Amino acid sequence: MVLKSPLVITFYLIFLISTSWASDTDEIFFHKHYELINQNISKGKYEANLILIDQLIKQNEYKDLDCYYQGKILHKVGVSYYKLNKESEAISYFKNKVLSVWKDCSQVPPSEKANTIYNIGISYQFSNNLEAAKLYIDKALYIFENDPQYPTLKLASKYHGIGRFYQSVNDSFRASLYFRNAINLYKEEKDSKAKEFEVFNDLIAMSMEFKEYKKAKSYVKQALKIQSDFPEMIPTLNLAWVYLNAGSTYLGLQEYEMAHKMAMKSLNLLDEKTDAFYYSIGLELIAMIMADQSKFILAENNMNEVILIRKKLYQEGENQDAMARAYENLSDILIRKNQLKNADLYVNKAFNILFPYANFDTNHLPIIKTSKSLDDRHLIRLIELKIRIFEAKYKDTKNLSFLKKALHTQHKIDSVINRSLVSFQFEQSKLDFLNLKFEHYGKAVEDALQLHQITKDQFYLEEAYYFSSKTKAIVLQYELNQSDAFKSNVSKEILNKEKVLRESMQMEQTRLIQTHSTNRDSLLKTYTKAQYELDTFLKKIEKQEPSYFKEKYAFIKPPNVKDIQRNLPKDMVVIEYFLSENTIFSFWITRKKLIPIMIPYDQTIKKALDNFIAQCHDPGKKISKELSNLIVEKCLKKGLKIINNNIKRICIIPDGQLHQLSFEALPTIKKNSGEYLIEEYAISYSYSISQLFRKKRSTSLKKYIGFGSKYSHTFNEKLRVRKQFFGDINLMQLTLSQKEIKRGSAIFDGEVFLDSEASLNNFLKHSPDADIIHLSLHGLVDINDPARSCILFDDHHNEFILSTQNLYLNRLQADIVLLSACHSASGKIYSGEGVQGMSKSFLLSGAHNILSSLWNATEASSMVITTLFLENVHAGQPNDLALHQSKLDYLSNIEPNKKHPYYWANFILLGEIDQSKESTNLTIYVLAPILLLVLSFVLYKYRKPGNKS
Repeated sequence: MVLKSPLVITFYLIFLISTSWASDTDEIFFHKHYELINQNISKGKYEANLILIDQLIKQNEYKDLDCYYQGKILHKVGVSYYKLNKESEAISYFKNKVLSVWKDCSQVPPSEKANTIYNIGISYQFSNNLEAAKLYIDKALYIFENDPQYPTLKLASKYHGIGRFYQSVNDSFRASLYFRNAINLYKEEKDSKAKEFEVFNDLIAMSMEFKEYKKAKSYVKQALKIQSDFPEMIPTLNLAWVYLNAGSTYLGLQEYEMAHKMAMKSLNLLDEKTDAFYYSIGLELIAMIMADQSKFILAENNMNEVILIRKKLYQEGENQDAMARAYENLSDILIRKNQLKNADLYVNKAFNILFPYANFDTNHLPIIKTSKSLDDRHLIRLIELKIRIFEAKYKDTKNLSFLKKALHTQHKIDSVINRSLVSFQFEQSKLDFLNLKFEHYGKAVEDALQLHQITKDQFYLEEAYYFSSKTKAIVLQYELNQSDAFKSNVSKEILNKEKVLRESMQMEQTRLIQTHSTNRDSLLKTYTKAQYELDTFLKKIEKQEPSYFKEKYAFIKPPNVKDIQRNLPKDMVVIEYFLSENTIFSFWITRKKLIPIMIPYDQTIKKALDNFIAQCHDPGKKISKELSNLIVEKCLKKGLKIINNNIKRICIIPDGQLHQLSFEALPTIKKNSGEYLIEEYAISYSYSISQLFRKKRSTSLKKYIGFGSKYSHTFNEKLRVRKQFFGDINLMQLTLSQKEIKRGSAIFDGEVFLDSEASLNNFLKHSPDADIIHLSLHGLVDINDPARSCILFDDHHNEFILSTQNLYLNRLQADIVLLSACHSASGKIYSGEGVQGMSKSFLLSGAHNILSSLWNATEASSMVITTLFLENVHAGQPNDLALHQSKLDYLSNIEPNKKHPYYWANFILLGEIDQSKESTNLTIYVLAPILLLVLSFVLYKYRKPGNKS
């Protein structure tokens, strides 16, 4: 149970009284009636104000009031409509009456007009038009931020309120941004510790909702530190809220003793009668702690006590959502006790409260298309309870109809997630939301495969694959669709406008990342403004360009299996992995087969993967045959035995931990086939099945550009100043970078940019029309903050950092991008979405295929493999076969101590498949003897690895 402060943003309606320019008579008339209207609002006599305004507008004294005073009175009438829960009337009144009167009224302070705009947004929020709500709330904030007369405390309050709004619509990225703004401003003001304490409570609540319990725990500590330092400033009720949320945090971490301790601390501060609602939350928290410890009788008794308290409050017209949550939690406990009939009864009661006017199906589930919810997270939780009931009934009765109902109900969760997803404007918001919600897809995959196993019906197998593929790189596909839609459907003027706005936001984000703490607060505000301007522009375009809007959201439905199979090369299998909490699912797709495989995802395989990956990263560690054979046994062997012998190419769509695994470094399963899997198969990778079949421009590979730099002696210090890394980390000079680039250029008769010419500016200038882009440069990956990941160009120039934002602005059309910089294929891993790092950024910028590195590249082997790869591409091989052959040539000619996967298995190919080419006899691509002599010479000369790091 998450507790939020009751001071929701709807009550932050701030109405200023400014100096009047009217006559004394007007002043008297205005203040008399304005005070009367305010008194009516304070006493809840809202209808009286509606009657009063009808009388006032007929009087000459009202007509003689200046525009400012008329608008202030009308504004209060709009508030009265809002208080009567007549949101649509309030919106109309604010728009058509107040803003109409104030349109050309110079006396109105900007912040006061902004309050009206803000209230329109709040009214839209509670009429469930969230897109309109965002538009007006953001517009109001922009005015507040640009009004130098607007008080700091009020701006902090607005940031806090708007943060709560974005929290309520699951946008944790935007919410945390505004919460941080509020905290920064509250810290500047005296006597604001209670307000700062409240914001930390909201951060705790939001972190818990997104199951980021460790982050929530850190916020708990910061909040309690404020209380410890300023005990007299923190109201008792506020402290009780934090104790309750602290208890929920420790429950999420399964630290039950601390959870119970925090819950009891809150109950000791609360009065059962005067603080009945909050007291019930404390009891509810203890009930869920007991349930987690399988003390179901105690848990049920506590929940029944909670329901008695909430029923009384509910009958008084208060806390309807809390009543629904009580029924939800009691249903959860009853499911665990296997009292399914009563569990179903209580979840139905919760639905009735949440959707009093909804249409329900025969299983008492809301029709998603026609049912709107203010809280989709709550809706998903209730639907999930229904699924658990159906699954438990199937387990008890073995009646397949219950399992079919469970699977059908999973589609309702999918629909709710789709609806939520399209409301987010920023990539990070989508990633955070999806990272939380993908647990539901694992249950759907499991149910569908169970039905397929029992019925042998192909429909259920394709259902399982639908739910698996639906999770793959959905945000990447969305961003690619948005970019393609923009290019195909809108004018150059609009494209240029979007570019300017994105450049502005990118510039502010870069400043924010690199700033010192003393400047951070003001830059955070500027960055927020830049986001708002881009947001507003994109919303405007969506309305003006409906075809663009339609194409933009085409990503929501993944391709069907038959379309995938029709487009696959005959010699290729696609293996798509889906990692749920306890199971590794894999789907093997060939031209004629769709094969599902399930294995336990237990600590044995998790540790084996971690250790094998670590061994690949370190040439000093011996590769464990036991671990590598275990991984092959669990993840590959069964599928490889089923597919036919004509398969020579494998495309891996990894998930979770498997994103870090170089599959080609695993051992072969066939006798006499060599040591590594790469000696049997050409292996490539992709983020999603949709990405394999992107529309590709028809062209031959003509233009090659390459960049290489040794960097300056002050290179590392410059990076520290820009906050790119800290401590004793140092990047070494790249001694073979220029040779690598010159060799690539010689193959394609391309253009090289070395040292001072290897500038960021030259990259931005020459890369948009290049077919092959080769970067032999350092790279940095920030696992915790993907936005900080970058490629580093020659640092003799002021600007030398290629960020993910730079790439998005600089549209590419390259067929191949070679990143022989370190860790370019790694980054932060999100469930389903994959790795957020530089490789994905290049794909997002328009590149089709990326050759990148999973770990630090060794310069000597890097130069050899990339040179051989480019030779094979130039000879006409498909990209995956070209890389495959280059690694085989490396392994067949290298000395034994350089065959460790560290030296060659780091390079992976991400991107598309060439549907026009099947594999051929690879021996025709064997390089001339002189290249092999060069290979041997280079590796002999550079025995000691010079790592790019």
